[in-house]
Amino acid sequence: MSENCFHCGQDIEKERISFDEKIFCCNGCKSVYEILNINNLSNFYELNKR
Repeated sequence: MSENCFHCGQDIEKERISFDEKIFCCNGCKSVYEILNINNLSNFYELNKR
């Protein structure tokens, strides 16, 4: 079963980073998630669900 990055949605093939009960493909995606979350902008992820 393939996993997808919480931020960019890419398939995770090599590097798998777990943070805040979410999975990321790289430190860049994890960092963007942290920045959005710290600044109360995590609703960004709801936009992709539409």
